Amino acid sequence: MKKVMSTFWVALASSLTIMAADSPKYGQLKGRILDNEKNPLPGAVVIIDSNKLSAVTDLDGFFSFANLSSGNHNLKVTYIGFLPVSKTIVVSEKSTVDDIVMSDTSRELNEVVVTGVFSGQQRAINAQKNNVNITNVVSADQIGKFPDSNIGDALKRISGINVQYDQGEARFGQVRGTPAEFSSVTINGSRLPSAEGDIRNVQLDLIPSDMIQTIEVSKTLMPDQDGDAIGGSINLVTKNSPHRFTVGAVAGTGYNWISRKAQMNFGLTLGNRFFNDRFGVMLAASYNNAPAGSYNTEFIWEKDDDGKIYVNDYQIRQYYVTRERQSYSLSLDWKFNDFNKVWFKGIFNNRNDWENRYRTTLKDITPEGKADVRVQTKGGSGDERNARLERQRTMDFTLGGENRLGILGMDWKLGYARATEKRPNERYIDYRLKSQRFSFDLSNPREPFATPDEGYTMTLNDDFSLKELTQQQEDIVEQDFKAALDFKARLSERSKIKFGCKFVNKTKDKEIDYYEYTPLDKKAFNADALAHTTDQSTDRFMPSSKYQAGTFVDKKFLGSLNLDDSNLFEREQIAEELAGNFHARENVASGYVRIDSRLSDHLNFMGGLRVENTSLRYIGRNYDDESNSVSKTEPETSNYINFLPSLLLKWDINKDFMLRAGYNQSISRPKYSALVPGMNIKRGDNEIRIGNPGLRATTSHNIDLNAEYYWKSIGLVSAGIFYKRIEGFIVDEVAYNKEYQGTVWTKFTQPKNGGNANLFGVEMAWQRDFSFITPAMKCLGLYATYTYTHSRITDFNFEGRENEKGLSLPGSPEHTANLSLYFDKCGFSARASFNYASAFIDEMGASSFYDRYYDAVKYLDLNVSYTFGRKTKITVYADCNNLLNQPLRYYQGSKDYTMQQEYYGVKLNGGVKVTF
Repeated sequence: MKKVMSTFWVALASSLTIMAADSPKYGQLKGRILDNEKNPLPGAVVIIDSNKLSAVTDLDGFFSFANLSSGNHNLKVTYIGFLPVSKTIVVSEKSTVDDIVMSDTSRELNEVVVTGVFSGQQRAINAQKNNVNITNVVSADQIGKFPDSNIGDALKRISGINVQYDQGEARFGQVRGTPAEFSSVTINGSRLPSAEGDIRNVQLDLIPSDMIQTIEVSKTLMPDQDGDAIGGSINLVTKNSPHRFTVGAVAGTGYNWISRKAQMNFGLTLGNRFFNDRFGVMLAASYNNAPAGSYNTEFIWEKDDDGKIYVNDYQIRQYYVTRERQSYSLSLDWKFNDFNKVWFKGIFNNRNDWENRYRTTLKDITPEGKADVRVQTKGGSGDERNARLERQRTMDFTLGGENRLGILGMDWKLGYARATEKRPNERYIDYRLKSQRFSFDLSNPREPFATPDEGYTMTLNDDFSLKELTQQQEDIVEQDFKAALDFKARLSERSKIKFGCKFVNKTKDKEIDYYEYTPLDKKAFNADALAHTTDQSTDRFMPSSKYQAGTFVDKKFLGSLNLDDSNLFEREQIAEELAGNFHARENVASGYVRIDSRLSDHLNFMGGLRVENTSLRYIGRNYDDESNSVSKTEPETSNYINFLPSLLLKWDINKDFMLRAGYNQSISRPKYSALVPGMNIKRGDNEIRIGNPGLRATTSHNIDLNAEYYWKSIGLVSAGIFYKRIEGFIVDEVAYNKEYQGTVWTKFTQPKNGGNANLFGVEMAWQRDFSFITPAMKCLGLYATYTYTHSRITDFNFEGRENEKGLSLPGSPEHTANLSLYFDKCGFSARASFNYASAFIDEMGASSFYDRYYDAVKYLDLNVSYTFGRKTKITVYADCNNLLNQPLRYYQGSKDYTMQQEYYGVKLNGGVKVTF
C-alpha cells in the first residue's frame, strides 16, 4: 500500500510540475478585500467577469487567481451587508491589486455611536455562504454576544450541537445526535489531543471563549480534512495577526450562589504589523478564577428476587471547586511577497481545579434496609491548598508556509501538540460504620430518602472506624508530532485540483501510583481525626433540604498529615489501582485528492478521496487479586486502512438562495482504554474485565441535503436533512455467567463493536432582525435553531440483548433547540437565550433496567451591555447564567429513577471591555 501511494503522489506531482514548465505564461493575480476601517473581509466573493472565474477571500481577506490571460479584466466583489464593488484591473505575469475597500450598508451612520454589532456576524455569514460544504461559522463578535466563558458553552448555541456538563460548565460537544467521541475538535485545522486518560474527547472547558476568533463546524467532510469525525468537525481558529494596530482588554468579576465568593476575569489582546506590513504579530492572554461548587445526590437501583425495586447505593455529596483558567496565544506571519509567506500559531491552555468533596454513602444496601455507612473526605496535601488539584493542559504549536511555484500552489505545516493531566497527592480519608438499618421512602423515586432506624446512625461519631487513608499520583500525557503538505493547481478555467499528504505520530501514557496508609497508632490517630471535623449540613442543599451531607474529617487535618513519616504510617501500594496504566503509540498516514469544478455559472462540484492508514501499538496491564500482582502485557499491534470518498454539489439558485447535497464516509477510532490489552481479575467476586485491541474503528456513510437563503439585511434561514449509516459502534458488553478461557465468570465485561445504527435528522436555523415587519423593528432580532434526530440500533451484538427492538444510539438526544431574542440599538444590547436538549441514553447496561440516561436540560441565560466611543470603544456588560438552576441529572432505566442529580446554582458576571 505504501509503495502504491508513494508512486501515485510522485506521478501526480511530476505531471503537475511538467504542466508548470510547459504551460504558456499566464498571469497571476492577488489582492485583498477590506472594510471601511481597513479590517479584512474573509468570505468575500471575487469574480472575474470575462471567464466567470471566482475566488473566496481567506481569513486575512486575501484572494488569488492563477492562469489568467494577460490584459484587462473586470473584477466584481460581493459581500453580505456591503455595497458590491466593480473594478477594471490589468493582469501581467504577477499582478497585485491595490486593497479594495468595501462600504458597509448596515451601519447606522446617522447615529453618534457605531458599535460594529454586525461586523463579526457579517464575516461569519459570508464564510458560511461561500463554503462548498455544509458548515456553521461563528465569529468572535457573535460568541461575545452570549454569556459564555468557555468554548464549550459557546458551542451549545450552534445548530445541531449539544453539550454535556461538568461542574456547571460545558465539557464535551455532541454534533448531530452522535456521541461526543464521534466528532473531532481541531485548532487551526489540527486535531487536539485529549487531557483525560481513557478517551479521545477534547475538554472544551479548557479553552476560554475570548481566545478564539472563529468557530467553524463542518458537518460534511471534504477530502482535505481528517476523516475521524462522524458527527462533524469543530475547528477553533485562534486570533490572526491584525491588519493594523489593535489593543483590547477586559476586566470583570462575578458571583456564585454555592461558593458565595467572587470570581475574577481578565483578558488582553495586542497586535500590529511592522516592516511595511510584512511582519504581523498578535498576542492574546486570558485569566479566569472562579470559586464554585455543587450539591449532589446519587443512587443505584436494584431488583430483589421478587422483582421489587430498591436502592442498593445511596450517596449525598457536597463539592467545593475553585477553577482557574489561563490561556495564551501567539500568531506571527512574515510575507516575503504577495505569493510567499511563512507563519506561526501557538496556543497554551491551563486549567487548575482545586476540589474538596464530602460524601456520605450507604453502601451495599439490602432489600431489608441493612447497609454500611461510609463517610469520606476528598482533598490534597497542604502545599495544594488541602484540596485535590487536577491540572489539565493542552497546547498546539504550528509552523506553516504558503508558496507558489509557477501554477502550483504549496502549503506546508509542521506541528506539535500536547495534552496532560496531573493529580499530585490526591488524598482520601474514609470512615465506616457497619451493619446499620434504615427505612427508605421510595414513594418518589426521583428523591428516595433514607432515615436511620432507632438506635442507628449515619452521622460520623466515635463508633466509626478508619476504613481507608489513601494517596495517589496521576500523570497522563498525550502528544502529537504532525506534518502536512498540500498542493493545488488550476486544471482549467473552471476546475482546480488539490492533493496532499499528512503524517501524525501520537503517543499516550497513563501512569497512576496508588498507596494505602495505615496509622501505627490507630487509637491516637482516630481520636485526633475525630477531633478535627466539619459539619457540612446546610438548608441550602439544592436537590432537597431533607438531604444533609453531615459531619466529616476536616480537609485541613487530611492535608496536614505527613504520610511519608514511617514512624507514623505504614505504606502499601495497591496493585489493583495500577491495572489501568498503559502506553499507546499510533501512527496515522493519510493522503487525498480533491477536485473542484464549476459545472455551470450556478453549479459547483467537489469530489475526492482520502485514504488513512492507522498503525497501533499498545501495552497494558494484567491484574489478578488472587496473587495481588500486576504485570505488563506483551505489545499488541494492529493496522488498518480506510478509504473515505467525498462528493459535494452546491447549486446557487440565485445569489442569495442555494442548495447543497453531499455524500461522504468517515470514521471514529475507539477510545484508548478500549484498545488497551490486559485483564482485571477479581476471583473473590468471580468477575473479569478485559480489553480489546482488535476493535475496529466505527465507520459511517453520510448523506446530506441542505437549503439556505441569505437576507441582504444580514441574516439567514436554513433547513436540511441528513442520514448516517453507522457500522460497528462500540459498547462495553456486560455479560453474566459467561465462559471465557475455561472459566465461567459471574460478571464479564469487555468493549466490543456492538452493532450498527441508522440515524436520520432534520435541522433548521433562523437568524435575522425584524426589519421585514417594519423598519422601526430593525433593533430587534431572533436567533433560533432546532435539530431533530432519530436513531435505531440494528444487528445488535450484545449478549442478552440481541433481540431488543427500538434501542437508540447512545449519546443521541432526539431534540435540541436554541432560542435567542436580542435587542441592539445605540450601543445598548440585551439578549435572552434559551437552550434545550432532550434526554438520551448515555450508557448501556446488562439489560434495559441498568441503562443510564442523561436527562433533558433547559438553560436560560441573560446578558446586557452598553458600548460607547468611536476609535476607543468601551463596553460595560453584565451576564446571568443558568437562571433556571438546571441540574445535571442521570436516571436509570426509567425517568423516575434518579441516578444522579447535581445542582450548580445561578452565576452572575460583570465587567468592562476596552478596544482601541
